[in-house]
Amino acid sequence: MIVKKYIKNFILDSARELMQIFSLIICLIAPTIVNLAGIIKTLLGDVSPTIENAKYYYLMISGNWTMGCLIAVYVLFHVIRKSNKEKIYNKGNIYHNKPYCWYWLCSKILGYEKCNLILVPIYTQYKLILRDTFEEYPFEESAFPQKEYQINVERKMNERNPNSKDINLIIQDTYPISYNQIPSNFKTNMTISVKRAFLSFGERVYSKELVDTIVEEIRGLSDGVTLNIFSTTNPKNTFEIVKKAISLAERGNVKHVNVFQQNRDGERIFANKPHKVM
Repeated sequence: MIVKKYIKNFILDSARELMQIFSLIICLIAPTIVNLAGIIKTLLGDVSPTIENAKYYYLMISGNWTMGCLIAVYVLFHVIRKSNKEKIYNKGNIYHNKPYCWYWLCSKILGYEKCNLILVPIYTQYKLILRDTFEEYPFEESAFPQKEYQINVERKMNERNPNSKDINLIIQDTYPISYNQIPSNFKTNMTISVKRAFLSFGERVYSKELVDTIVEEIRGLSDGVTLNIFSTTNPKNTFEIVKKAISLAERGNVKHVNVFQQNRDGERIFANKPHKVM
């Protein structure tokens, strides 16, 4: 039942891209189906190649599959990629739970340059931002108005192994997070909890102070740390945090990043198994 629902959601969410891929497959196999090489041979007859008919002659001898590849490449670059260039990927009020490889294909093959991060699983957001999969992640200012609230930071040391490089980072932005929601096998790690005071649960605002506080906390850690992230940040804050604190190449001090997905039902506990994003 869960798999069926996932497939249905994927098809609804990716109908345009699936149709584009289907059209490329048609372009690829159509010359073989109609025997385009045979049709060209019939039209040319026994005429020897000349300057006027050379391109048709060499297309004929190249074969149907070669012609199919050429047609598919032309349609991809001159039709599909051109039409997708200015469009924003991920539209509509639907949960965009798709594998990273599909996002990569839509960007690098189908030519999408912009991607919406709203309603995208948070671990996928981290992957997309860290790997610069798309050239741009646009945010409407009205969707994330800038507001500042009090920021509280709490730290809990790892008493068993104070030199451990495994660090829990709890970011309480749109919803609070309690220690009871953290998987038991991670509770002994050193934990930094950053909380933005909010007027109501689910409030989505851009908080520069929250971002700056987290950047300061991460940059203050020793080199080579592994961050275990438990977060309820909105996409705008997530983007700023990743770009300013983690995606720093050789200048960064974070070696690995594990992002935990929060369950959507019940007590909204975090999954025991993280998604390794870096």
